[in-house]
Amino acid sequence: MAQPVTIENDAFRIDVWPQFGGKVSSCVDKADGYELLFNYPAELPDGPLYDQPYAKGWYAGWDECFPSVGASRYPGHPYDGIGVPDHGELWGLPTTSVPAKGGITTVWHGLRFGYRLTRRVTLDGPSLAAEYSLINLAPFDFKFVWAQHALLAMNQDVELALKEKPFRFSHDAGGTDIQRPFEWGGETGELASVRRPGSMPAGRGWKLFSTDPISAPATVSYPGRGRTLTIEYLPAGLTETEGPTAGYWGIWINTGGWAGHRHFAIEPTTGRYDPLDRAAADRSAGILPGSGRRDWAVRWTVGPA
Repeated sequence: MAQPVTIENDAFRIDVWPQFGGKVSSCVDKADGYELLFNYPAELPDGPLYDQPYAKGWYAGWDECFPSVGASRYPGHPYDGIGVPDHGELWGLPTTSVPAKGGITTVWHGLRFGYRLTRRVTLDGPSLAAEYSLINLAPFDFKFVWAQHALLAMNQDVELALKEKPFRFSHDAGGTDIQRPFEWGGETGELASVRRPGSMPAGRGWKLFSTDPISAPATVSYPGRGRTLTIEYLPAGLTETEGPTAGYWGIWINTGGWAGHRHFAIEPTTGRYDPLDRAAADRSAGILPGSGRRDWAVRWTVGPA
């Protein structure tokens, strides 16, 4: 029977499921026992999930989306036209995972594409670090969109603070293509309260992208708890050993328009569109040279408001 691997220190307790794509289903801020991640009552998957619609899987918590977020076709040699599954390959693949004191390393191998992606999650005081290393196993350039698809609980009031200003309203919960630019902090109409996701109109959903690369951390404030969650994207990893991988903010707010749930996400991503082909046409998709390597990292830090 599938079981999670639990990693914890004085600040965090997390549950990781190697059998289910390395999913992190729980991330508890131990200062007050608050569950940061969204979850819902569901039976554990009992069959293969690869290339299934994401909504038919166990979509709680934190998954890695790679090499695309939206279902698409790979653009260009040597994989031209090969389909990329909805929300990518990784969430539907069993993984190789190695727990260690204060952390866990998860390894994915591409099924349709030649790559190896490694994620090392470690806990250090009030910070959780996820370090990523991508290796291209083919001698040709490889285009990709990665996103840390961590759905956060919205059962308390939250406030979002970001430095980046130019944004684009990409699509809604039904997938309607909108592509309307707006400015964070100067929102109008239905986006007037985007900084307070819980106050957005009910029964809707919004996917937003920053136009400019990430330049500063994002902060989630929980006024009722007196706590904050800071999310940092580190484009060259923690050790600065490789060239940087540009990242953008992908903001997802769901007030019931998708699957009837309420949650939100602040997703560092390597593309300004969910589908790989659109991000490649936009020249925002990551490009890894043949036999090359890229490193990047994300760090979550919890603390008092």
